Amino acid sequence: MPTDASRSNVANADILVWQTGYRVLLALVAAGIAAGLRSAGVLTLSSVADAAIGPALADRVLSLVALTYVLLAVGIRAVVRRTRQASRMLATLMVVADLAVVFGMVFLLAEPRDYDRALLIALFSLQLTHVYFGRTSALLMLAAIAAAYLLLIDLAQRAGSTVSSVEALTTLGLFGLGALLVTRVQSNLHERLANLVSIFERAEDGDFSRSYDVAADRRPDAITAVGRAYNRMRTQLASIVETDPLSGCFNRRGFEQQYRRELARAARTQTDLALIAIDLDHFKQVNDTHGHLVGDRVIAETGELLRATARTGDVVARTGGEEFLVLAPNTAAPGAQQLAVRVLEAFRRRTFAEPTAHIAVTVSVGVVSDAVPDVTIAEALRARADEALYAAKRSGRNRVVLWTDSLDARTLGRPDDDPTTR
Repeated sequence: MPTDASRSNVANADILVWQTGYRVLLALVAAGIAAGLRSAGVLTLSSVADAAIGPALADRVLSLVALTYVLLAVGIRAVVRRTRQASRMLATLMVVADLAVVFGMVFLLAEPRDYDRALLIALFSLQLTHVYFGRTSALLMLAAIAAAYLLLIDLAQRAGSTVSSVEALTTLGLFGLGALLVTRVQSNLHERLANLVSIFERAEDGDFSRSYDVAADRRPDAITAVGRAYNRMRTQLASIVETDPLSGCFNRRGFEQQYRRELARAARTQTDLALIAIDLDHFKQVNDTHGHLVGDRVIAETGELLRATARTGDVVARTGGEEFLVLAPNTAAPGAQQLAVRVLEAFRRRTFAEPTAHIAVTVSVGVVSDAVPDVTIAEALRARADEALYAAKRSGRNRVVLWTDSLDARTLGRPDDDPTTR
C-alpha cells in the first residue's frame, strides 16, 4: 500500500514535469528580451551592478544565470520523468532556482529604490510554491526571500546607495507578515484538503468509518461543500461496497473491515471473540433440482434468517457461494455454542422459497472462541473455524462442531439429538 510520502513524491513529480516546460520557456524568453533591450540601450544596468561587477561582466552573468537555470530545469525534468518520483528536497531546489533568477534579474536591472518589486514578484512564486508543494517548501522559500532581499540591500549599501536599512526592514517585515498570513490561510486549506484525501483513500480501501467534520469549518467554503456531499453519500457507498446484494449481509470486504475493528477492540479490552462458520448442506442439489433463481431465493432468505437469529452487535457476512460467517464480539465458548445451536435449530424449523418450492435446508456449523492477545490472531481464528466446519461436514453435516486443540471435537446438535437440552 503506498505511503503518504510516496504519494507526495509522485504528486511532486507530476507537477514538476509539466511546470519545468513553462519554466524553461519563460526563462529563455525573459533572458532574450533582457539581452535585446540591453543591446538596444533601452534597458540599462543598475547602479549597484555597475559598481559591483561592471557592464561587460553583467551581460555574462545574465546569460550564465539564464543558462544555468535552463540546464537545471531540464536536468530535474529528466530525472523526474525517469524515476516518477520527486522528493520535497528536489521540489525545493527548483523553487530556490526560481528565486535566484528573480533576485539575480533585480540585482542586475533594478535600482535599490525598486528592490521591493523583487518581493512582489517573489510573492507570486511563494503562493504557487505553497499551492503545489505545501507549507514546508513555502516557509523555506519565505526564509530564502528574506535572506536574498537583505543581501540586495547590503550590496546596495556597500556600493554607496543611500537606501535606508530601517525602511528596508520595515518593507521586509510587512511583506513577511502578509506572506505568513496568506500561508496560514492556505495551510488551513491544504490540511482540510489532505483530510478529505485521507477520507477518500480510506473509502477506496473499503473503510467508510470516517466522515468529514463539517462542524470544524467555522467559515464554510467549497471544501466544506465537498465534505458535506461525501457525508451524504457515505452510507450509500458503504452499503454498495461492503454489502452482498443477494443476501443483504456483509460481503468479504465488509467483513474484513468489521473483523479487524473487532479484533483491535477485543485486544484492547482483553475480551474473547467468537467466529461461527456456516455452510449450507448440499446446496448444489437445490440449484440442480429447482434452478438458480430458487437457489438465489434460498441465499437471500438465509441472509434474513441469520441476521434475525444473530444478536445485536454480531456481524453476519456471506463469504462464498453458500458460506456464511458470524462474528460474535465479547463472546466466550459457551455463548458461541449457544448461538451456533440456535442457528442450527432455526434452519431445521424453516422451509425456504415458499410458496414456489418448499425446501428444507440444513447447515454445518464450525465454532471457535478465544481470547485476543493482538490482531495477529486473525488468520488463526479463521483457520480454526474452518477446521471445525469441515469436521462438522465430515461427521455427517447438520450439526455444530466446537474447535478444540486436538479437534477431538465436541459435536453439538446431531440430527438425532436435541441441542436445546445440552
